[in-house]
Amino acid sequence: MPSRFVPNIKTPAARQTPQRAPAPGAHERETRRTPHRVPCRLRVFDPSTGAITAVCGQTVNISADGLAVWLNTDVPTGTWVEALVPRLEGAPLCLSGTVVRSRRVLTGTFEVGIGLTAKVPAGAGLAR
Repeated sequence: MPSRFVPNIKTPAARQTPQRAPAPGAHERETRRTPHRVPCRLRVFDPSTGAITAVCGQTVNISADGLAVWLNTDVPTGTWVEALVPRLEGAPLCLSGTVVRSRRVLTGTFEVGIGLTAKVPAGAGLAR
């Protein structure tokens, strides 16, 4: 093909976005959160009645320190929960902790943040 049909355009080097320093007072996370959307089951312990309720939801993200779950019920902050999260590699993760935050995201849907009380094992396949 003659060179007149092939434009001689030099492409610029890949642009790199400069890394900004976090804003003063911004919360920096020790561990990285990983988007992980799978159905999960939770056992919620109600301290006022002593009842244990089973609730189904969907995980939003997960890290070595906690996870966020979408549920159809609001769970008060400080409530003890146990979560069963399936994995492709084999046995499901059984995580336990307390609710650290709860907020409404859609009508009838709440995002519940759970802080884990025990560290997740290193071989669990979660981001560190």
